[in-house]
Amino acid sequence: MKTFLRLTFLALAGGWLLSAQADYERILSFHSEIEIFADSTMEVTEHITVRALHRNIRRGIYRDFPTRYRDRLGNRVQVGFEVIEVLRDGEPEPWFIENQINGVRINTGDDSYLPRPGDYTFSIRYRTNRQLGFFEEHDELYWNVTGLGWAFRIEEASAEVRLPEPVPAESLRLISFTGPDGSETTHARAEVLDPGQVRFDTTRPLNPREGLTIAVGFPKGIIEPPSLTRRAGWLLWDNRGLLLLLPATLLILVFYIREWREKGRGPDKGVIIARYEPPAGYSPAGLRWVVRRNYDQRCFSADLVELAVKGKLKIEREKSMFRDRWKLVRLAPALEPAAPPSQQALFPALFGQDQEVELKKSNATRLQGAMSKHTDALRKRYRDHYINFNGKTLAIGWLSSIAIVILSFLLAGGSGMLLLIGLTVILAIINIVFSGLMPAPTERGRKLLDQIEGLKLYLSVAERDELRALKQVEGDNPQVTPERFEALLPYALALDVEQAWTSRLTRAVGEAAADQARSRMSWYAGSGAAVGGLAGLSKGLGSNLSSTISSSSSPPGSSSGSGGSSGGGGGGGGGGGR
Repeated sequence: MKTFLRLTFLALAGGWLLSAQADYERILSFHSEIEIFADSTMEVTEHITVRALHRNIRRGIYRDFPTRYRDRLGNRVQVGFEVIEVLRDGEPEPWFIENQINGVRINTGDDSYLPRPGDYTFSIRYRTNRQLGFFEEHDELYWNVTGLGWAFRIEEASAEVRLPEPVPAESLRLISFTGPDGSETTHARAEVLDPGQVRFDTTRPLNPREGLTIAVGFPKGIIEPPSLTRRAGWLLWDNRGLLLLLPATLLILVFYIREWREKGRGPDKGVIIARYEPPAGYSPAGLRWVVRRNYDQRCFSADLVELAVKGKLKIEREKSMFRDRWKLVRLAPALEPAAPPSQQALFPALFGQDQEVELKKSNATRLQGAMSKHTDALRKRYRDHYINFNGKTLAIGWLSSIAIVILSFLLAGGSGMLLLIGLTVILAIINIVFSGLMPAPTERGRKLLDQIEGLKLYLSVAERDELRALKQVEGDNPQVTPERFEALLPYALALDVEQAWTSRLTRAVGEAAADQARSRMSWYAGSGAAVGGLAGLSKGLGSNLSSTISSSSSPPGSSSGSGGSSGGGGGGGGGGGR
């Protein structure tokens, strides 16, 4: 009796288990037919047989298909996807598509319920592209057959892959994986049915969120890879930020080139004639500003030296082992009204009510103020009148570039960032380059530049015979005397040819006479100023004075106290009782 009861219980339990197993919704079979064409497109037909009990499967099924990916550089990749037909048990079935975050959802059926609980086979046929990998030694289909998002158990899964032409079995490479995301195990077998046709079958059921993934490697040359032009088109279309930024960069480059051809070259250069005198009415700083089209410390020092040569101030230099001390001593209460505007702005701003100014950091505020007045005077006289900076063109280029870059990054949504950053850098370089190219001389400026170049030619040519050899000269070459040397030295400093001009005097009068002439230049004095003779004067007023002006006009906080002295840096001041 005990044995009979035990057997009866086991039979009832087994029957209950079999009944329970039959009484749940699942995928009985998932079979995929994949045909690869020579143009690298694919047509896929999925036959999905389900047991529907009107619980979750009431109207039909849905199939999610990813179409949006990111490559290893972060660029967005969107594959093509087109549904061809949907069948239920071999008959056309209604269907519709919903967009998902990373792809599409194909919904089978409509608002009507399935006729009855039972087994149904849904067939979904679609076309897709950009699914193949093209590698150095082989090409490959790497394909997730079932997907990993099913909430149902899959009793069996299989896939057949057909290549566009026969391929021997030994030339094929077949790999499969089963299980959840990231699994490297396989419970599937692969076989070659015919040359160029293979099949994969699972050997155990797949639990919910598990799937079958296959890889078929085949020789190169069977599939035509997409051209570089086509891949570039895909890249731009998938990454809309690039689609905007790349053509916009080209358009801005074309805009700048056109504007430069029309406005940025200015009038043609005239015949350069060696000129023995500077253009009348222009200060040395003015000539340098027109040539460089901006301001620097040598503009400042060139005008200072001319004021000294004219007896308006004295330059004192105390040479020491570690650092030279430079001091400017006022000799005239004011400048004549006929003095160049730049010097009329510089002189009172530099001295104020004082008789002398030392070039040191504690006087940085005063020096910066004098430079600011000097710069404004030069800009007021020469900007637009002699040099057209084409500010409207540059404003259009820069503002358009900034707006396009911002819009491109917004459209990109985080994709294609490396390429976007690279294009942004290229666009910035284009703007910077044309910011330097667009300023151009006006008609008046071109004539002045030709005269400046003629003066520089005269100051820098070493020998009188060389000047005679020039086909274009202006009058007779005057004798280089100490007085002439002094008068033109500020212009030589402004045009960076002071060393050559100094050599001209030395050759003209001899080294002894040149040094004697140097000793008579009372506007430049100091304990170590005579060291090096005339060459020392030229070097001192050139690179050394400009360097001192640059360092002494730097604001507090721009250097460290480890290399400074008392009185440097920020702060300062004093106090007392009251």
